[in-house]
Amino acid sequence: MDAGSDDGGEGAVPVVEDVGAADGGAEVLDVASDVAVADDALPADTGTEPEAPAVDADTSGLAGLWKLIVSEGADALAGEGAVSFAGFRVQEVLAGGIGENTAVGRTAAVSGYIQLTDTALVVTKVIVEMGTLRTDDSHRDHHMRESLNTEEFPLAAFTLTEPIELPSGGSKGEPFSGSARGDLTIKGVTNRAVFDLQAQLVDGVIVVVGSSGVVFSDYGVPTPRSAAVLSVEDEGVMEFQLYFAR
Repeated sequence: MDAGSDDGGEGAVPVVEDVGAADGGAEVLDVASDVAVADDALPADTGTEPEAPAVDADTSGLAGLWKLIVSEGADALAGEGAVSFAGFRVQEVLAGGIGENTAVGRTAAVSGYIQLTDTALVVTKVIVEMGTLRTDDSHRDHHMRESLNTEEFPLAAFTLTEPIELPSGGSKGEPFSGSARGDLTIKGVTNRAVFDLQAQLVDGVIVVVGSSGVVFSDYGVPTPRSAAVLSVEDEGVMEFQLYFAR
């Protein structure tokens, strides 16, 4: 992962243009403008902030608690800049012989935190408000919310269960690639999951992008259908772009 850009200027924060390509990779392509840290590091008025553990106020190195940050306009995922989001990609077969389509859904309604030592990522908690996922089609969004039963199960969550060793140069901005193993909960069902991720410390902000394959039926999620869609793959990709600051 190249989390910077030669023409972006030193200290700029990278932004992901496309996450979770066909090979499951993630690519940081460009640099963005300033990142604003929300007061509570969460989308407003969600009431979903996970309780973070108490930690010492030592800010040297990487060790400590880092909270998810958001930027202006994050609710609409609009404009340029560093925006934390989570989402999915899934293949559809369209009616009328039109062919296939990749449906992409995203939401900026994410919250959470990570806790680091100088040598490892030891705690991760990320929560996603599933009812706020949006694609480019409102009818698809309606069927998606029904399949996810977001009224009864509004949240999805990922909790790290195994520490991740960090590179020795991580505090100096050395890029990192690895796997995050943990518990993924969707629609009230929890399964083990592995996310391939890439991360880098840039100007005091930890940038993390990643993706993982998901089988929707493993979580009791039926594939949604509509008059315009003949079928939807049971397997898709979950993806995220997250920014953390102290």
